[in-house]
Amino acid sequence: MAYARDPVSVLFDPGARALLARAYARPGQWAGTRLSNPSAAHLAYLAGLGIFVRALNYQHKWWSDAPGGGWRSSKRTVPRGDVGLIVEVGRAMPGGRQAGTLLVPGRAVRVKVMRGARQHVRRKVDQVYTEGRGRADPQYRDWG
Repeated sequence: MAYARDPVSVLFDPGARALLARAYARPGQWAGTRLSNPSAAHLAYLAGLGIFVRALNYQHKWWSDAPGGGWRSSKRTVPRGDVGLIVEVGRAMPGGRQAGTLLVPGRAVRVKVMRGARQHVRRKVDQVYTEGRGRADPQYRDWG
């Protein structure tokens, strides 16, 4: 059975690419953004799914680092493994202005790309997957 990406993750792809582009421009430094708060209807569906993080990982792994820089026009044949991606999702933040920029209320997210990040990620994985199987199970997906 062939699996498709969930349609909600696809909606986050443009924002994921924009954030990753800023991180690729400054390897080893944090690049951040804010995710708008979802509506009450979205909360019921999205709670705990980590949708934006999945979009970041997917874009980084399969579409980044085109020859000459930028984004690939077709999916990689093998996942990117030369540069690791570190993602941190923080607390909910209020809206407002900061340095002349309008900030929407939402969750703080920052990413960093760097060589050697795989070791950092491996240390964190044990902390994240302390319960359950530690993987996505396709039988529980509600899309085709």
